[in-house]
Amino acid sequence: MRKGDWKAQVGQFSDREIARRFGVGATTVRRYRKANDIPEFRYQLELTQPLIDRLAEQTDYSLSKELGIPAKKIKEARTALGIPEPKPLRPRFQPLEEIWNEQTIALLGTMPDYELADRLKVSNYPIKAKRKELGIKAFEKPYPKITAKIAAEFGLTSDRILAERLGVSPSHIRRARLRWLVKNE
Repeated sequence: MRKGDWKAQVGQFSDREIARRFGVGATTVRRYRKANDIPEFRYQLELTQPLIDRLAEQTDYSLSKELGIPAKKIKEARTALGIPEPKPLRPRFQPLEEIWNEQTIALLGTMPDYELADRLKVSNYPIKAKRKELGIKAFEKPYPKITAKIAAEFGLTSDRILAERLGVSPSHIRRARLRWLVKNE
């Protein structure tokens, strides 16, 4: 996708979605839309009978994730139909002693605490507590080295696109770009 193609998509997707897809600012998209009198994108939820049946069985969050529909729209439909949101079914409490074994302890510090907690289906606190108890350092994501090849893309490719490709945050790329510019002045 070329950067100039985003203007054709305005009004067909939300400003934020266009900004995310094309690497332009959401404010830029909004200003363009308003300057050209293009109406704001409004997601319309089609209430089919299978979806109405699922509203009684699943939470707004789970339906949103599963169907790719904004949770706000699901909640609005639920309210309009008078269908209460069901309580999420949670697994019974699992004692922490059953969680810790050689394999799970070996995973401490090899990934972010929240990721391990999600994998073990516990909260973040026991993971962090166990890691500290055993003197294991928190996971630190390795950052890629900024080479001349990557630096050649500074100013030509957006920081967000570079960040996605390298698996880091856009702010990391911005700081690296600024350091590179100062270093090479």
